[in-house]
Amino acid sequence: MRYVDTRRLVGGRMGLTLGLLASMALAGCGGPSEQSVQGTQLAPGADAHITADVDADAAITRLAVHVVHLSPPERIDAGSKHFVVWQRPSSATPWRRIGVLDYSAGSREGDLAETTVPYVNFELLITVEEQSSPRSPSNAVIIGPTSVS
Repeated sequence: MRYVDTRRLVGGRMGLTLGLLASMALAGCGGPSEQSVQGTQLAPGADAHITADVDADAAITRLAVHVVHLSPPERIDAGSKHFVVWQRPSSATPWRRIGVLDYSAGSREGDLAETTVPYVNFELLITVEEQSSPRSPSNAVIIGPTSVS
């Protein structure tokens, strides 16, 4: 009869199993981060779902925003027609426009399709505006400011 050291077999298999589990856990990290942000007093029922996929090596973030339960802009602030999305890397820098929500009055939802922001950490703000390309955000803030990273 041949002698088999079962402790060695079990220990080897355990090490292999733990190594595979650790590899799978590390592969799961680094995916896009997601967060939900509630609307301000101007849009109390609104909820924004923000997806940020950070590429630290390139120092950029791929960003997508989806807002639900969003009243038409003119009902939030008279004369407004657009929902504009802004970003800034810190409170010491001015806001920069990154896009306009594609708004559907029928579903009361707005989307900013994937866009790129040249930072890995920044603040995000959504305002209602009369023009689609204003120089700076109005005081009619519906989401934010919120940190994205």
